[in-house]
Amino acid sequence: MNGTWMVASVAGALFGAAATPRLTTHGLAQLARIDAVRPGLAMASAAAGGGAGAAAIVTSHRAGTWWLVPALLVWGCALVAAASCDAVTQRIPTPLVRQAAVVTGVLLTVGFAMHGDWRGLFFSGLAAVAAGVVLLLCWRFAGAGFGDVRLAMLGGLGLGHATHHGLLLALAAFTLITVTQAVITLMRGGGRQSTFPYGPALAAGFLLAATL
Repeated sequence: MNGTWMVASVAGALFGAAATPRLTTHGLAQLARIDAVRPGLAMASAAAGGGAGAAAIVTSHRAGTWWLVPALLVWGCALVAAASCDAVTQRIPTPLVRQAAVVTGVLLTVGFAMHGDWRGLFFSGLAAVAAGVVLLLCWRFAGAGFGDVRLAMLGGLGLGHATHHGLLLALAAFTLITVTQAVITLMRGGGRQSTFPYGPALAAGFLLAATL
């Protein structure tokens, strides 16, 4: 990665850190849970959003084009914002995810078309459908919410250039985070019927899969 891309990574991180807390507040307002806005949540979403912004630039660099930067910035910040809402309310704001999916889809189509990368566009769509199907099965059999299905479809849009290595590491991260949440829930007195948010694990997994 040359100096220009390094500077862009810093700029992306700053953009993500500024935009994601605002998106999180917007999502909580859609859930009528503005009472859940706290300084700690804002700091956490800013930190994670900064990571998402940097990841967007790294992913664009790996794809070899600047055209994907706008789409991936929207994608990453929206993923983190929705996951942040889920972390504090165990609900994912449907309007936020839908709007982000539409904007990301349009920008990705333009970006891939300008780059002439029809293969990347095809795999982005395929990954979105595949991720949605997997989480649909989790919704049916493993206690995931339908909001997680929507979030997974949004997450899949960013995987047009994902590698096998990145997907495997992302799966490992998702599993580790989910198991850790389950253990913490049980240690706090929860039972087998207790629920916990999948959003943070999904967001982390998709960002890793796109970046690595």
